[in-house]
Amino acid sequence: MAEHPGVRPEDRQKRTPNYGLLVPLIYAPALPLLRIGLTGRVPNKVRNGILAGTILVALAHAGYVMSADSSMGAGN
Repeated sequence: MAEHPGVRPEDRQKRTPNYGLLVPLIYAPALPLLRIGLTGRVPNKVRNGILAGTILVALAHAGYVMSADSSMGAGN
């Protein structure tokens, strides 16, 4: 790793990937696969409840990620 002039090694932060931003890549294909996979195996009411719960969890995760984003201010 190249040294940066004027920055002490102990002041540099260790950068790690934010895996929370990859969760939509799991939810996006999971929703239609759940619908296809559960059709005919469980009653429609249960299937729709599972899909609705999955969508609510995905939206809650999106809200959590957005609330942690410092650029999401109130127009300041």
